[in-house]
Amino acid sequence: MVPFLQNANNLLELDFYHDNITSEGFSLVWRALRDSPIKRLIFHCCGLSSFEIDVDYVPNNLQTLLLSGNEINADGCREVAKLLRMEHTILEYLFLNDNKIDDEGISILANALRTNTSLSLMNLQNNEGITIEGMNLVLKLLKNISSIKATLQSNHTLFSMTFNDSFENTDIATEIRRVLQINKDNLDNLDVTGKLKVIHTQLDSKVRSEMCRLQGVQNSGKPLTEIGSLLLPEVLEIVGKYHGLSEFYESFRTCVADLWTIIDRKEMLRQQQAELAIELDALVAKRLEVEKQMSNVKIEIDLMEQAELSQHAACDGSHKSKRQKMS
Repeated sequence: MVPFLQNANNLLELDFYHDNITSEGFSLVWRALRDSPIKRLIFHCCGLSSFEIDVDYVPNNLQTLLLSGNEINADGCREVAKLLRMEHTILEYLFLNDNKIDDEGISILANALRTNTSLSLMNLQNNEGITIEGMNLVLKLLKNISSIKATLQSNHTLFSMTFNDSFENTDIATEIRRVLQINKDNLDNLDVTGKLKVIHTQLDSKVRSEMCRLQGVQNSGKPLTEIGSLLLPEVLEIVGKYHGLSEFYESFRTCVADLWTIIDRKEMLRQQQAELAIELDALVAKRLEVEKQMSNVKIEIDLMEQAELSQHAACDGSHKSKRQKMS
């Protein structure tokens, strides 16, 4: 089969269903497909538990990888993570449902997806080892509430994820679905996605409090302290626009000291400007006085030089007269 795969220039999809593919067999198939145009690769119920993904042999056009119904655990997740971390990967759809993935595996995948911008769908359904802790790791991946910067740097490209049915009606699953929808609605502009997440979480005290509870993060109640003081008026306007006057008041109350700092600094800068203007006027006047003194000194030097020339001329005339008389 390997020679066939190596020369299959028109192969776009390859399916293995209920085939006993060993780790060695997986590696042989993976390496053979490096130069193929394949887009969809399926290993369903093939008994895979440990396998190796060689990043030097990743098919350039691979968009879908289906590894469902196997025995994949945390070790298998480490191999999949290697693929997700690749700088130029175009993998969009990843199916890991019906495996043996636990919270450790979720942690490995979540860490890899922090910098991934290609994957849009991941199926993790029927992995009984995943608990609420694992779900929390997914939520942090999609919308990290620990800081405004962390929220902006969250994953903004995943928009479809499937989990165990047991989480269906939990608060954390509801929040994950809400964030996934934000990602889906703003796929064309990831910067907008990040800003919307900040507006709808960090700038809403009730939502922020609930997110902190879900993620086990201490709620300082003062997210605006992370924002530069000069931007606070603009941010407060956004708070009022999206969350109403009551939330505007709450945000204003938490950053009023910083706003007064802006006012105090503005007055301080005005005073400093006035003082510098006075100093500048004094320096200009001093410069004019120095230039006047230099002009007077130059005049004196010129007069002294003229006097010296006259004296030398008179001496030369006297010596000449004496020589004429002696002759």
